Amino acid sequence: MLTNRKLLGSKILAGIFLLTAVLFLGGCKEEKARVGASAPTLAVYDLQGNKVSLDQWKGKYVYLNFWASNCGGCLAEMPTLEKLSQTYRDNIVVVGVNTDQDDANVQALLRERSITFPNVRDQLAITQERYQVIGTPTSFLISPDGKLLAQYVGMLQEPQLKAIFEQSNG
Repeated sequence: MLTNRKLLGSKILAGIFLLTAVLFLGGCKEEKARVGASAPTLAVYDLQGNKVSLDQWKGKYVYLNFWASNCGGCLAEMPTLEKLSQTYRDNIVVVGVNTDQDDANVQALLRERSITFPNVRDQLAITQERYQVIGTPTSFLISPDGKLLAQYVGMLQEPQLKAIFEQSNG
């Protein structure tokens, strides 16, 4: 009789544990980028190790640019993105999301290229997963109220980038 009570007690505990796990995991929504919906949360850190959030730039358009140091197209876009980030800084912020592993010296690369727009690291690839980035460069335009307006896959030439920034400048 005592063994049956212990067995029943352990089954109840297992059930409670399972229910708790289901409720907990159900509460963790899986964020995926979808044009027209709210932009997924960033899981990134700046180059000084501070957590970064899209809320930092609320009220401005955000041009979120995923790049890697071994990506020729990414590096080719940087001077144009730097120039546009300066020209349109009142309304649009360019945010570079570096996808390299720990061993890349991102700060040196940015310094060498005179890049001043904010750059963050996505070393765990959580943000890449949320934004469904398969390759670099991939960029997203986010509205001042946090909606995902557009996705751009592949390297864009200066006239294309300028058109995006001009359109977003109002």
